[in-house]
Amino acid sequence: MTSLGFFRVQPIGTALSGLIPVQIREYRPSISLSLCALTLICSILLGGGTRGGFLSDTILELISIPVLLISLSSLIDLSIWQTRTRPDIYLGLAFCIVIVVLPLIQLVPLPPGLWSNLPGRADIANVFDALGDQKPWLPLSVSPHATWLSFLSLFPPMAIFITATQLDYRERRELSLVIVAIGIISVFVGLTQVADGPASLLRFFTITNNTEAVGFFANRNHFAALLYAVLLFAAVWAIDIGFKIKSWGDLKSFETGTAVALLAILMIFVIIIAGEAMARSRAGLALTIVALLAVFTLAFMDARNAPGAKASKLILGATIFAVILSMQFAVYRILDRFATDPLENARGVFALNTIKGAKAFMPFGAGSGTFVPVYQLFERPSDAIANTYANHAHNDILGLWLETGVLGPVLLCLFVVWFAFRTVKLWRRPAVDASAFDRTLARAATVIIVLLLAHSFVDYPMRTEAIMAVFAVCCALIIEPLNEAEDGIKFAASLERYLVRRKEAPKAKATAAPVNSSSLMPAAPLGLSEREPPRPRQAARRWGAEIDWPEEWRSSDQKDQSNPKSDTNPATKVDRES
Repeated sequence: MTSLGFFRVQPIGTALSGLIPVQIREYRPSISLSLCALTLICSILLGGGTRGGFLSDTILELISIPVLLISLSSLIDLSIWQTRTRPDIYLGLAFCIVIVVLPLIQLVPLPPGLWSNLPGRADIANVFDALGDQKPWLPLSVSPHATWLSFLSLFPPMAIFITATQLDYRERRELSLVIVAIGIISVFVGLTQVADGPASLLRFFTITNNTEAVGFFANRNHFAALLYAVLLFAAVWAIDIGFKIKSWGDLKSFETGTAVALLAILMIFVIIIAGEAMARSRAGLALTIVALLAVFTLAFMDARNAPGAKASKLILGATIFAVILSMQFAVYRILDRFATDPLENARGVFALNTIKGAKAFMPFGAGSGTFVPVYQLFERPSDAIANTYANHAHNDILGLWLETGVLGPVLLCLFVVWFAFRTVKLWRRPAVDASAFDRTLARAATVIIVLLLAHSFVDYPMRTEAIMAVFAVCCALIIEPLNEAEDGIKFAASLERYLVRRKEAPKAKATAAPVNSSSLMPAAPLGLSEREPPRPRQAARRWGAEIDWPEEWRSSDQKDQSNPKSDTNPATKVDRES
């Protein structure tokens, strides 16, 4: 009854606030973290389509535009344009600019005499000649509408990358928790889709895998790509919990927070692996196994690792438990998935036709996002599959070659070189100011990038806004936070100014005129090289203490001070005063 009375007297908000921990009630995320998390969540919820032009993509791009502008203005305010700033952010921004400018160049109108003589444009020129019309000005792209959609799809990942680079280490940890949370929600949505069947209302795309879990995606392979990325982010927290556990045998040593976190991480592993099993993506299952092996490597490379450390044991136990629990429900579905694949023979045909198209449009490419119309020019009737059309090459590297010509593969090679240098540094010589947790998080990001690049050789995961957003977060995590860099620059500059003042101070004292600046008094005589040292300050004496007053006029305290041999006993003093 006391609790009911409390709720009757107090407002609902005040009553519920007493049940929420103080750390959560007082938590105030920064603007950068809030914008980055918002764009990331919207990207995963709305950006699961395999092609541009959906209403969800339009909403996502409209949300990302103000975030991109705010992040750019904040980046300029950080004063990163200084010579002491490390070059990683320069290379990242330059790469972003080139990626954005590339489709814009492909949209620049060209005169008829120029574009008609470009490789692969002869058929288009012949159409105008057959109609008897004058050739208009046309861009490099054979489908400007598709290229515009490809250009607009770059806004969300660019906004996430630029914003995430400005987060400090604590905010990056919180952002990883956001990815884990949205991944768990995606798994529950996927499991509900399997339970409801092909006609489930939770399947958000018309063209999708009707019998598998796809979450917020249209394709099970892309859903699987999200899950193995979430698995690695969750493993970073599992490793941290494992190193905090002192003894498995003594239950009294388990703190409440550690025990709750341990149970939560076990459940997360079970949920993610169950989602991978229900997605039935062959590439996803294979890369998930690689991700689990990488998790043990992350635990072994952690600076806190020591003989008898509990992190590896925790990961091993959670993995075994999750696999045993998941296989009970999905083993037959997985075996059936590996037995038959309608695209098993078609992938080779897709690759050969894509290579033909890429060679025909060399060296400038057909334009970003133009795979579908260009591929159909080189597809033979015998290559077609009933009730199916090739929306992508199922090999992102070949698709990039077809759409961008020489420039796309060159940019990819430059990115791989930069990424290789960053990876070697993070695994061998990580940042000194980063904690063990932050180092493990950055290393996990390198593993996710490798897995996504490997997945791109057999599919097209990074053609979706959602996976591009996760990829952008990982690229930002392998760059040291700009806020710490800015603080270091300010500290170094302040220290340099302080040392300069210390060196110039003796010279200024020797050459300066001895002027009293506080009272504007005349300077000391020229014969004096230094001021007279100040005399020691004496305690102030009471007025009239030097006068020989009559004894009767003195107070008791003055009598005691004048007679040091007087009795200091309080009882005697009281008797004498009485």
